[in-house]
Amino acid sequence: MAHAAVRLQVEEPEQFPRSATIYGIRELGRRAGASEQFIQSWRLEFETPGFVDVYIQAGTRKRIRFPRGDEKFWETVRKGRFKTSVAKWMREPVNSCALVSDFRIPFSTSERRELGPLFEISNRDCAECAVDLPASLVLTTGRFEETLPHACDQHGRFSAFSSIAWREGFLHRPIVDEYGLAVEQALQDLLPGWQTAERKLRVKLGHDVDEIGIPFSPRTTAGHVLRRGRPTTAIREIVAALSATETSYQLQLRRMVKLAVDRDLDCGVYWKASPAGRHDRGYDLCDPRIAKMIAEFHESGAEMGIHPGYETFGAPERFHGEVSVVRKALGEQKVGGRQDFLRWNPKTWELWESEGLAYDATVGFADQIGFRAGTCYPYRPWLFSQEREAQLLEIPLVAMDTTLHSYMKLPPEEALQKLRECVARCRSVGGLFTVLWHNTKMLDRGYAGIYETLLNELAGSDRYEWRSSCNGSN
Repeated sequence: MAHAAVRLQVEEPEQFPRSATIYGIRELGRRAGASEQFIQSWRLEFETPGFVDVYIQAGTRKRIRFPRGDEKFWETVRKGRFKTSVAKWMREPVNSCALVSDFRIPFSTSERRELGPLFEISNRDCAECAVDLPASLVLTTGRFEETLPHACDQHGRFSAFSSIAWREGFLHRPIVDEYGLAVEQALQDLLPGWQTAERKLRVKLGHDVDEIGIPFSPRTTAGHVLRRGRPTTAIREIVAALSATETSYQLQLRRMVKLAVDRDLDCGVYWKASPAGRHDRGYDLCDPRIAKMIAEFHESGAEMGIHPGYETFGAPERFHGEVSVVRKALGEQKVGGRQDFLRWNPKTWELWESEGLAYDATVGFADQIGFRAGTCYPYRPWLFSQEREAQLLEIPLVAMDTTLHSYMKLPPEEALQKLRECVARCRSVGGLFTVLWHNTKMLDRGYAGIYETLLNELAGSDRYEWRSSCNGSN
């Protein structure tokens, strides 16, 4: 983006860094379908107290104006008191989207709950926004509410039920990406000849390898019979231990990768290097059977990544050790992955960045599916503690099998319907649908069936090229 004008009125305090506002405007432009070249041509001015003007066409007065939150607003936000406003479309969209009937703006700078249109055109040349939309985007995607003191669950996690999105009833919507539809409309009104990029659904599947059946566990094997009623699975585990053949968990992991590869879907397999513990099985990546699987998955085109164990959360030295082991086993330095048990907070981004990892894919709630950061677009998050954009991609997690089965307690058909609704939401904004499915869940016939059905419906969807995003293109 072109350098913003530097002249500021002395009486306007900088409660929110201009760099954060610029970041938010760029992210809004990206979600509006504006090209990087187009966004880079925009000129920002902060000269009018309380506003930022985004000039979108050189040599003209055509601009989008956003109000900026004042000192009182930021004092309120820092105390954890947030307002949510509801806004309307500027005009009925040509391609009406039934899933986006309005816009929900948390961290709203307006005192009103119900607003008029989110954008209004004044004097033909200016689209005025009703709220500080860049700030709302930055606070939402940067998970500001999780930087404040809050209660945690038994695993040290921020619960969906503690979130603004749950309280205000929009966790099921990618509200930040929906803002892009409103910005797109404003840009088209100001520049009638401008056309947005086509919105296409992209898909990324993830498989966290928590259990692989190596080493043999008598307790786990007995559980297949006593708790789950799967005697044939138990027999296979015993045979695998005696003959060094593949375990049931290995076979199910192969099955999942094959389902993805056969349908030309992007698939990531995330491996652990954690020692055995209460929540970690402690398998050895150097075991010949596991090393063989990794090599074969590589050959098939599946992505290999890292799954830091339960105890790495908030433990930098342990985290570093496990990352190093997995990198060596995979033979790759530029990898991404996901934290075990979705144990995550905004500081986790800084830890992942410090290790030079490519992306994190943890930001989704364990207890409810949906859009924890209000987005299904991969993005580089804003780090509030350092007032800068991270050199790390976040690939938000939309849904997880354990969430549907163990937390929401949905039978398979209801779970499939919830997944379809998430896919529809992602498609409506041209976002990335991400789902985490475990090889252990494939032993559940009902959940294995709905996963295969889902992949059949998603077959051939566009992939997300995270490597090109790491090089500066999203």
